Order: sequence, then structure tokens, then C-alpha cells
Amino acid sequence: MNDPIGLVYTNGEYHLFYQYNPQGSSWGDMSWGHAVSTDAVHWSELPVALRAEADPAGTITQMYFSGSAVVDANNNSGFGSPTKPAMVAIYTSFYPVAQVLGSGQSIQAGTQAQAVAYSVDQGQTWTRYSGNPVISAPPSPYQTEYRDFRDPKVFWYAPQSKWVMVVALAARRKILLYSSTDLKSWQYLSEFGPANSTVGVWECPDLFELPVDGNAANARWVLVVNVNPGAVAGGSGGQYFIGQFDGTTFAADSLITASQPPGTAFDDFEGGSFAALGWAATGGLVGSTPATGALAGQTIVTGFHGNHLANTFINGDATTGTLTSPSFTISSNFIDLLVGGGRHPHGATGAAPSGSSTETSVNLVVNGMVVRTETGENSEALAWRSWDVAEFFGQSAQVEIIDNNTGGWGHILVDDIVFASQRQDIAQWVDYGADYYASSTWNDTPAGKRIGIGWMSNWNYAASTPTAPWRNAQTFAREYKLLTIDGQIRLVQSPIAQMASLRQANPHTLSNVPVAPGTTTLANAGNTPVEIQATFLPGSTSNFGINVHAAANGNATVVGYDVASETVYVDRNHSGNVAFNLSFPSRLSASLPLRLGMVQLDVFVDASSVVVFAADGEVVLTVQDFPDAGSNGISMFAHGGTASVVSLTSWSLSSIWTR
Repeated sequence: MNDPIGLVYTNGEYHLFYQYNPQGSSWGDMSWGHAVSTDAVHWSELPVALRAEADPAGTITQMYFSGSAVVDANNNSGFGSPTKPAMVAIYTSFYPVAQVLGSGQSIQAGTQAQAVAYSVDQGQTWTRYSGNPVISAPPSPYQTEYRDFRDPKVFWYAPQSKWVMVVALAARRKILLYSSTDLKSWQYLSEFGPANSTVGVWECPDLFELPVDGNAANARWVLVVNVNPGAVAGGSGGQYFIGQFDGTTFAADSLITASQPPGTAFDDFEGGSFAALGWAATGGLVGSTPATGALAGQTIVTGFHGNHLANTFINGDATTGTLTSPSFTISSNFIDLLVGGGRHPHGATGAAPSGSSTETSVNLVVNGMVVRTETGENSEALAWRSWDVAEFFGQSAQVEIIDNNTGGWGHILVDDIVFASQRQDIAQWVDYGADYYASSTWNDTPAGKRIGIGWMSNWNYAASTPTAPWRNAQTFAREYKLLTIDGQIRLVQSPIAQMASLRQANPHTLSNVPVAPGTTTLANAGNTPVEIQATFLPGSTSNFGINVHAAANGNATVVGYDVASETVYVDRNHSGNVAFNLSFPSRLSASLPLRLGMVQLDVFVDASSVVVFAADGEVVLTVQDFPDAGSNGISMFAHGGTASVVSLTSWSLSSIWTR
């Protein structure tokens, strides 16, 4: 399974449809799976709703990609009746082969078009609209983008009594808006984008209104745009924009202008050859100089500190070699840098330098070990990346630029390496973990709450996660709100209130307990799933938090807070099975100011995932992990001094599959 889709609440039930392959555990034969719940916590699976279609020879002729669902309460479509309204699915039809449809429309091979189906029995059975597709191609001048036109989200816009659709023009990094009065005939309204994170394609948009700080008289619209790759944790993830929607156009209140972060430039590759700049070269990079423009047809996006950048595309992708910087002492909390090129990651963090034979990466090496690494996203566009290096303060380090790849996208681009006081974000991120993608929200939820859910995986490794016979899952549901934080309106999230129903009796509690250097074992270890709510005072420590899925051999998934850089993080480098994909071992982090001198964490630990809501959901990190058998330990830790637990409550949780 992948994207959650068709989210709608009706007649006391949350409907969750999802992208699904009924034939196997990898992508293919994409259909709409279906599950329902009365509380958005406990789920019952139903038969496949919309199944991929094939001709008599077995060739797939239509797949059902992502989309949304609404209840047509006023029977605008005529698909139901005033007393028995239809549930209408609006989805992307993917046509792998050229064909003429029953409606008479001729379709090119590879077309992605928008279509509808309806159900008058609560989603049990479905009828495809005879006039499909209802939007066969993007508007002028984008008709050539028919292969990347997908993921419609539809909602009722009451002020103008019409349906509104947001849909992705994926490769153009644009969101298109349409309207309809009957869900069948659609009129193009406007477009939004590109903006903020544009390295990867744009997918699975969502648009909804929320009050700010609970004040309905001061509301904003939130546009969520999922991106792949180029997200904050690498690979796929979601960004959001806050702004105004007038029924025709979405306008963001503000955009993030990519500019050089505040700090000291370590190297911007201006001023001569690599040798003159102090970089040692090997292989085909010996004697090379920083690039200044297009090479062999490349379109190079230069940095912000000049016109030069490091680019290993010397004699095409066939060039291999390394560039190693002069040594320097880490004296800042972050190292920000621009990275582009091929996505061929370095081996697991901590491996010997150049340990991966096919990498295109830029690595930070401390004491002979690679402690941070980035790779490109198969794009010539340079994107800001940020390394939290506060834990290595005062240590000697070097930056290595490594190109060991001769295949497609076998090169790496680097520019503007900056010693910075803060991380450089290119977008506002829905979730700072690696595993919250294609998120969407329910239509028509009770009390007007905005409830969302996401696919708990990442396209970097979704096809290889070590699970059987199933592969991939959805997150649990969370509630979205808008709050003013430090003078800015932010999207915050919390577990839906119904999650508390899973808490078992007799929780373990602590209050005003010191956490000495080292680790302190917590009770109810081994009882997975578990929820841990804790508030810490840093005291004299530099780094503190909770180890979960801890094993006797020292492996664990680490949920921590770094005081110097003011970041909350989840480190899964040594969480168990991390070898199935080079990009999986990682340390995911987000900035979180130390307000009132305390750090508040709400941590959900499941069999193969950890979800962290920090500071009442100001920051969320959703992370998969795959611990070894018996890795059930839970402990608190402190490094460099003594922290204290103001309060801690730990509940064993019941399974959502039992009541």
C-alpha cells in the first residue's frame, strides 16, 4: 500500500481508501483499497473498491491512482438522490496503453487524467461515470504534461456553493485549481507554484481552512504539497503554505526565499582551482577546477556566493574521483551546504570514508569516520541541506566530495559550505521525519476538526523495507491546528484524542527525577506498543532523551534533544536492520527552541515505528525502524552532565486490531 486517499466521514464512519496492489507487495496494478472506522483508530478492511482493469489478454488498461472522495449531500451530480446521496470518488485514471474509451475519447499511452466514480451503498460497490475522464488533460499551455497530471483533492466551498479541486502538475511543480457545480464538468481557475521546495516533483495536494489560535474570525488556508524527492529528511515528504483562498486563487502569505544562511562561508569555490583552494583531488578530478556554467548540455544552478561550484561532471558521468577539503575545527552548531546531482548515497553513517563503491555524496568526516552525509536527488538544482554538528564541537573535521559512480546521474554538485548558527530550511515541513508522505485530510469530520493521515514510508526505500508478507502502512491519525508561535502562524499536530483509548491501566510515572550521565532503564520495557509523555529540564547536560527499541548489544532508536543546537532528533543509525537500503540509516532532526527551559516529548513506539510529537506538536518526526528480535528496552539518557525529568508517564497501548 501507499498513499492514503478518498478520506471522507459519513454516517458515523471514517472511510480510508488507499493506493493498493492486490497482486503483490511492490508497486503495480494500482487500485483503491478500502477500510472503515468509527473512531479513526480501530479499522476494519473492506473489499477492494476500484480495481485495476485489464483487457482479455491480461494487459493492464487502467490503474486507479490517488484522489479524494466527497459525499454529494445536495445531489449536485445526480448520481444519487436527495434522500440517498452518493459518495463520489474523484481520482487519477492512469492509462498505460493508448486506447479509445467507451465515452469516445482517444487516450494517449501514459496519460494521467481525472475521473469520477460513485457509490450509493456507503462505498461497498462503485459505478464508473460513463463520461470519464472529466478532465482529460491540463489546460493551455501545459497539454504536453499529460503524463504528470495527478492526485485531485476535492472539497465543497460553501461561500460560492461549488466544488473545488486542487490537482498536481507534478513535473512543473505547480498546483492547478478547478471548480465544478456537478462534479462532472470542471472549469480551470488558477495555478500556484513553483515555490519553496522544488527539487522533486509535486504530488498529493490538500487545501483546507483552519482558525488561527482557535479564533474562527481569524482563519487561514493551508495548502499541503507533497514532494519527492527533496524533502527535509531526504526523499519524499510534505511541505505546507499558509495563505488566503478566495474561491479562485490561493495566495501564500509569504514564501521562503532561498538565500545564503547567516554564518561564515567555509568554501564557495571562488578563487581558482581546487588545489589553490586547498582541496586534495584523486582520480579524474586531479587538476580540475570549479565549474562556472553549462557542461555538456547541463543546466547548472549556481550558488548564492558567486558563480562557481564543485561539479564532478568533468568528462560526463564517466569521471570518478574525490575532493577532500582542508581540515577545520567545528565551531558552529550547523554546517549548511547546497547539494545537487545524482542520488547514490554513501554507506551507513559511521562506515569508513569511501565505503560505498557507487556513491555520489558529500560527507563530513570526523576522526576518520563519516558522521554526516548527503547525496543528490537526481537533479541539477541545488538544494540547501543542513548538518547538525553541535555534538562534534571543537573536533577536527574534513568535507569529502565523492564521485564513485559512472552510471546515470553519476556526478555530484556542491556549493556554499557555510558554518551556520541555524539550519537552513527551504520550506515549512509538515513532518521532519523520513516517513510521512502523501498526507491528506478527511472531508466532513465531526465538529469541523481537521484530521490527517500519511503514508508511513519513503520512496527512497519503500520497495525494500524488510517486512513480509505485507509492505508499508499508514500512520495513525493526527489533528491539525494553526497556532501563533514566536509571532508566526505554524501548522501544529497532535494525536487525535481517540488515541488515548488505547492506554492500558497502571501507567509508569516519574516526577522530579535526575537523569545522571549514562542510561536509566524505564519500567514497562518490552510492552510494545507504548506511549511515553515526558518533560525534561536539561540541567548541565548537552544531550538527553529516551532510547527505545533498545537491545543488549547497544542498538537502539534514539529520541533526543541537543541543547547547543536546540534540535530534537530521532537517530536510527543503529536501530537494528538498517542494511536493506543505503539511505535508511539516518539522524532526522528539527529546530526546537528551548522555551521556558524545558523540552516536552510525546513518543509513540510501535513494533517498527517511532513517532515523536515535541512541544505539543510544534515539531513532529515520523520514523520507521526495524529492531532486532528482543529489542524491547526503554531507557532515559544524559550526556555531558545531569538532566532531570520534571514528569514522565508511560502507558502500554492496546493493539488497534483488538478492543
